[in-house]
Amino acid sequence: MITKRSITQQVVDYFIEQIEEGSWKVGEKIASENVLTKELGVSRTSLRAAIQQFVGVGMMESIHGKGTFLRSNDLTKLKIGAKKVKKYDYLDMNSLLEFRLILETDSCYYATQRATDENIEKLHSYLQQMKKSVGNPKEFVRYDMLFHMEIVHATGNPLLENALKDVFAQKENNFKDFNEAFGYKDGIYYHTLLLKAIEAKDASLAKRIMRAHLQKAIDDIYYENNVDKEEQEILSKL
Repeated sequence: MITKRSITQQVVDYFIEQIEEGSWKVGEKIASENVLTKELGVSRTSLRAAIQQFVGVGMMESIHGKGTFLRSNDLTKLKIGAKKVKKYDYLDMNSLLEFRLILETDSCYYATQRATDENIEKLHSYLQQMKKSVGNPKEFVRYDMLFHMEIVHATGNPLLENALKDVFAQKENNFKDFNEAFGYKDGIYYHTLLLKAIEAKDASLAKRIMRAHLQKAIDDIYYENNVDKEEQEILSKL
């Protein structure tokens, strides 16, 4: 049972707060890793994971030897608080993501072993298009799905490919709703990690990243749905 956000998400929330309050200004360097890890009491791994989510949507830039700079304060790129998942969509989305978790986790393992240069080139292209489509949910979701389809295609197993293709064709609106609710940063972040693992031919790592990617999505809709229930219960007692 999920009772709190992950450490990385808590760091992301802290960054958002600094941006909203104007403590971090566009063009300026944010606090160093040493300062932030001590101030927040988190590991460098969690801190860097949070930073990469902002880098992925073009809000921050990390320059080797200089630090990390805030390049945009447009929080709509993160879709923070855009809307909650509708209650009647929750079970449908949860079932969909569970199916994908089962199918794509092992598919990613075999895809990493079998991926050709052409597969990897297409994955690079789809990831770049996702980055360019931040702010355009329809296009972002399109390239998101193409990225996942290419991974399953790389397995060389038409049964797996057709199964995922059918689900995507039937449930495209779910992905658009999910993107509207949770934004762009997680997709770009996890896809970047997946591509690196696939290029390195590290099948076990790629499998773990895919599982983490889809489990994060499941956890997010669970969190939003149950927080909404708690809010309604509190309001009903007032």
